[in-house]
Amino acid sequence: MRAMLADQVGIDPDRVGPVLDLAALRVVNNAWRNSPVEDWHAGDGPLSDGDMLCINSHTCWRVRQIIRRWRREVGLATDADTGQLDDVSVDDWDWLAARIWRWLVNPQRLPPGGLPLVEVAGDDLADFSDQVAGDDLADFSDHVAGELGGWAAAAEERGGRHAAWRAAAHGGLACHHWWGTPTWPSLVDDFVTALDEPSHRHWGPDGQRRRRLQPEPAQVADRGALRKTLLREPWALQPVAAQWVVAAGIGYLQPDIPPLPTSADTSTSASGVS
Repeated sequence: MRAMLADQVGIDPDRVGPVLDLAALRVVNNAWRNSPVEDWHAGDGPLSDGDMLCINSHTCWRVRQIIRRWRREVGLATDADTGQLDDVSVDDWDWLAARIWRWLVNPQRLPPGGLPLVEVAGDDLADFSDQVAGDDLADFSDHVAGELGGWAAAAEERGGRHAAWRAAAHGGLACHHWWGTPTWPSLVDDFVTALDEPSHRHWGPDGQRRRRLQPEPAQVADRGALRKTLLREPWALQPVAAQWVVAAGIGYLQPDIPPLPTSADTSTSASGVS
């Protein structure tokens, strides 16, 4: 995991701040993205691909803020050695898990887009049923509790550094095309550059993918503002712009993951950190 974080993810595995920041992405990927939320997003669900871009990035930012506040409260500076995570009490890890759980499952939480979570959970907003939404939220709450409880249990059983390293490796590798990773700025630069190069390889043979796109929304046409928004707060994209960015394939520009150095234990793969 040390080699993964240093050579593949691109962070210092011995600094608490960067490790916990990436651990936040793993929490979001497992507890939010790969959860009953997928049913709310798929098919005729109320969440579009653009909505998910905004909500996922905002959720990563918010969970990261919760973890940063917790880190300060347990007395760890951002540049503290990750070995000090082993000294954090089990109660404190449980406290962190409970705080994230409470925020994620709050029925009145307002993800980007303006609908509270309780309404997003409805299978069909036109025929919204409190019972259906209640059942869906209960399933989601149980899922989140299981994921966060497992993270706290790993800290108790294997130590805080191991739990944080494992989560950070997952966040940095499985989510390396997400906002908040070391690779996100270069992905944004490549995307903005490709927008003005119809022959860019991203658009396929003869630029077919580029020609099939709808006209650019105003928030996309302003390249400087688009780049700044994507880098700082993708959740601030207007719905039409967020949907256009996803349709333009920003996620397909994700960089290749560097190989582990030959001196590392190559028997450990990215799948071993999920």
